[in-house]
Amino acid sequence: MPVHDVVTIGASAGGVHALRHLVSGLPAGLPASVLIVVHRAQRAADRLPDVLGGYGVLPAAHAVCGQRLTPGLLTVAPPGRHLVVTAGDVLRLHRGPLVHGARPAVDTLLYSAAGVLGPRLIAVVLSGMLSDGADGAAAVAAAGGTVLVQDPADADCPQMPQAVLDRVPGARRWPAAELGPALIDLIGRAGPSRRIAAEPWPAAAGDVERALWLAVVRLQAHAAVQQGLARQLRGTRLTGGFQHRADDALSAANLITSHVLPWYTRNCPAPGELPAQAGEADERRVNSGSAAGLPK
Repeated sequence: MPVHDVVTIGASAGGVHALRHLVSGLPAGLPASVLIVVHRAQRAADRLPDVLGGYGVLPAAHAVCGQRLTPGLLTVAPPGRHLVVTAGDVLRLHRGPLVHGARPAVDTLLYSAAGVLGPRLIAVVLSGMLSDGADGAAAVAAAGGTVLVQDPADADCPQMPQAVLDRVPGARRWPAAELGPALIDLIGRAGPSRRIAAEPWPAAAGDVERALWLAVVRLQAHAAVQQGLARQLRGTRLTGGFQHRADDALSAANLITSHVLPWYTRNCPAPGELPAQAGEADERRVNSGSAAGLPK
């Protein structure tokens, strides 16, 4: 049975204070890899490994694309890049769209880690605003992993850990000062023996393909609007923000068309249910720019 040997930690507002308590309680030679995502301003995030390394005995460094999981190392998502775990315990970085208004995002890491690591994973969500990490924590629990949160009553900003508890009622809660010892107790032990069943494939697989094409259309339409605003406001300080949002939307649309749709069509359990004409019609609309008011 797989044992817990990977820890993910997600935090936002108030999270660095909680991390100080957690990291200071972890011993040298920890037999687990620790992956950390914190919402921070760019300049502050650049210094985060140095800050975390000073809190305890474990070394800390920004993740490097292509590196493997490393036990005993605090691996921190760099600013402006999502951190994901891929097959073979390899870490990747990518500049995908903002998730919950953040990049890196906790959910992005948790979704990927849950799919690859399953019951090997311990996910920890600390202080923060809004709900980043809640959906990802549910995916971790569904994959057989273990979910811990900072007790909302102990957090500077209780929304993120509370959102996890709302989605994963069985998540364990601890004050920040007790999370380190709790992790030490769990690391090396076998994960839960029961996995929550995955959601079944939809009965009408064509609906999924149509939804994906609709998402592409809407993203491209949004990008066109943002590009238009950027052109109208050229020369002002607002131009960069509109262009940045346009680039994010186009990046997401391209990801769906280049990776998600091909994967779906290869792995769809019932190819006969896919009405080819629907996908082809949507693609023609995307390419022509006629859908959702997208300029030609």
